[in-house]
Amino acid sequence: MATWTPGAPELVARWALDPSVDFLNHGSFGATPRAVLAVQDALRAEMEAEPVEFLARRLPARLDAARARVAALVGADPAGLVFVPNATHGVESALGALDWREGDEVVHADHGYNAVKMALLRLEHRYGVRHVPAIVPFPIHDPEQVIGAFAAAIGPRTRLVIVDHVTSATALTFPAAELVALCRARGVAVLVDGAHAPGLLDLDLEALAADFYTGNLHKWVCAPKGAALFWVHPDWRARVHPRVTSHGYASGLAPEFEWTGTFDPTAWLAVPAALDHLEVLGIAEVRAATHGLVREGRELLADALGVELPHPDHPSWYGPMAAVLVPWARGADAPGLTARLFAEHRIEVPFTAYDARCFIRISAQVYNSPAQYRRLAEVLRAWR
Repeated sequence: MATWTPGAPELVARWALDPSVDFLNHGSFGATPRAVLAVQDALRAEMEAEPVEFLARRLPARLDAARARVAALVGADPAGLVFVPNATHGVESALGALDWREGDEVVHADHGYNAVKMALLRLEHRYGVRHVPAIVPFPIHDPEQVIGAFAAAIGPRTRLVIVDHVTSATALTFPAAELVALCRARGVAVLVDGAHAPGLLDLDLEALAADFYTGNLHKWVCAPKGAALFWVHPDWRARVHPRVTSHGYASGLAPEFEWTGTFDPTAWLAVPAALDHLEVLGIAEVRAATHGLVREGRELLADALGVELPHPDHPSWYGPMAAVLVPWARGADAPGLTARLFAEHRIEVPFTAYDARCFIRISAQVYNSPAQYRRLAEVLRAWR
């Protein structure tokens, strides 16, 4: 049981966030604790004191150790897991592993992340690959609706299915294991885009057995920006390569992906410090506390906006992030509303767009307090 309370001053002090802002948007870019930033600063100082020693001699073994910590978190064989700068890099690397032909199809939910949609648009322009959306209803009441939407979208020309483990615009947790099983039964490769999943969900990538899995570590693990993972099923490891080729080509995943030229690897090396921070607080305790905050927050917002909640109240549907419909706005209004809320009230929270409708998506981290969601609800009630 947690011995701390969300929003307590001693927890808030662990982060370097601006105290004049109600920061309810951990889901976009995360926020890194001061102690983890201090570790990264020390690593940078060491690197600059002797760059050759740090990058050429010490780095491979240190990356091996950091990778092993991440692999233990997500239930993966370290040999199949590498660091990448963000989940988008993982998606691109997976897309690059397939031999595309004109008329091939990729299934991706209509809730999917826009950057992935743009990657599919690029495939269309280059190869004539067709993007087929799986139309998942929202509001939604039954996980079978998600599975049915993907089943209906998969056809004889489908080469790849991309599954969002947690959607960005609507903050839904998709039933990834069931969707991977569906793809296996249909003989179709599957990439799980777990941008939000590490640290947020219990993961066992070996048991999940997708063809590819990618996820950010700068969100719910609270590692520095630029830290993410990419896992590859053994069947694909010889065919997957990073978009930039360097000295490690054809030498295995880690030599290829973790050295694509001179860069700052300190975000990756600081991941163990982020995991230490998370483990001190207690992973289960953090998940329970942040889910509780968001549960209360989404109820406050639904009442203030005069709408029904969009899905059942169960941790299998959402975690420390949830979306609520804004009935008086359109999807096109979302950027302006986000900017207005920050300019007028110093509240950082995104309005998102899905199916031409506007939603507000709240996140929770242990530095947040119930009072912040109450304040947001009061603002939205006044805007109605």
